[in-house]
Amino acid sequence: MKYFDAHMHVVDVKLIYEAQRKDVSTFICNATSQKDWNAVLSLSDQIPGVYACLGIHPWYVNTVSDDWRSRLEAYLKYRPNLMIGEIGLDLLKPDFERQKEVFRSSLELASQYNRTVHIHCVKAWDALFEILSEFKNLNCLFHRFSGDAVVAQKLRFTNSFFSVMNKNVLDILPDNRILVESDSPDGIRSPAFIPELVEKLRLDPSYLAENFEEFITRIGS
Repeated sequence: MKYFDAHMHVVDVKLIYEAQRKDVSTFICNATSQKDWNAVLSLSDQIPGVYACLGIHPWYVNTVSDDWRSRLEAYLKYRPNLMIGEIGLDLLKPDFERQKEVFRSSLELASQYNRTVHIHCVKAWDALFEILSEFKNLNCLFHRFSGDAVVAQKLRFTNSFFSVMNKNVLDILPDNRILVESDSPDGIRSPAFIPELVEKLRLDPSYLAENFEEFITRIGS
């Protein structure tokens, strides 16, 4: 059985090789700020099966250069499988208006280049829905989904997938849109633990693999 990690960050390559030995064959590696864009791209270029996401995490919106958007767009132009992430909104963190500006700008690029976005959202669903309503048919992955049943119901009618690490939200999510993630290194230490996570969550690995194949078909232009 082949497994996947739908959302992680830059880790030591040894952890990727360890995960591959445990049949984790595909990894989606997200940036959080411009500082790790090159590391994400290097990991993707170095190891087959690692997909890259570049973006600005809401915690780091005040670290961006003035030309961050044009730099991201330049990468999108010549990397057809590049996704945008990790981006989003976090009401528990400062600079919320700036968060919304960077999030909206990122979604504009995603819409223009038909790219999947990896979204972080904490306590900011109303603002997120308001911004998302400006865009049509975006492909989204909500990582470590923390919304309630009402939020999940609203997202059922979008092109959204949900990557999870715990059982709490499984009952409110559509079965055919559930993925699993490690969020390594700050979530689960290593993507090598994905098979154990799938077993802990009592999910069918074959069905998860089908979900992931569907997700992968949407990642680029």
